Amino acid sequence: MDRLLGRGVSTGVFTHVFGKAASGKTTFALGFVRSALNLGIRTLYINSEASSPVERLEQIIGKNYKEIEHQLTLLMPKSFDEQGTIVEDLELYIKDDTSLVVVDTLTRLYRIVLDDKQASYVAHRELNRQAGLLKGLARKHDIAVVVLNQVRAKMDEPGAIEPVATSIMDYWSDYVIRMTARRETGTRLVERLSPEGDPSSTVLYLTDDGLSGNQTQEK
Repeated sequence: MDRLLGRGVSTGVFTHVFGKAASGKTTFALGFVRSALNLGIRTLYINSEASSPVERLEQIIGKNYKEIEHQLTLLMPKSFDEQGTIVEDLELYIKDDTSLVVVDTLTRLYRIVLDDKQASYVAHRELNRQAGLLKGLARKHDIAVVVLNQVRAKMDEPGAIEPVATSIMDYWSDYVIRMTARRETGTRLVERLSPEGDPSSTVLYLTDDGLSGNQTQEK
């Protein structure tokens, strides 16, 4: 993973990770949260998903959440508007040792708003604003921003998928990572789509400890 990303996720940049449900996106992000905890780095984690990442994080790091909550701020918006307010106010949570921000996922609550067609234009504009704020935060404070994203079917290619809000995400992203579940149980294909260069893909395995290049202890 470090080779694929050029020594891990970089500070000052916006890393966009997308894939189908259960493709391993959250485990991907939590692996870097674990690394941050081990380095004494503080993390801000925005979780818009219906389930909390705490249980999986505890499994990955082998510690109780109470032991690490001083290094991890977990923010859980209940609506797209609330998510926008949290993103806008993130600077209030940043301390000198904050170097990682994770958003899991940026587009879940956005897609719920899109059910109202009259709200679509406003929602697109708001998502663009949130992504821009996150990119600005990364650059201004030299923080690694990892944004997870869902997928949707491509209208012009039957069976193909693409990230939700592709044009917005492509505009703001420095790194684009696609995660795909393969037929073999627990196997994930991780591809770096941007920036181009070698190596551009790797096969990893879901384990109790996160993503691994070793197939043992397969989850």
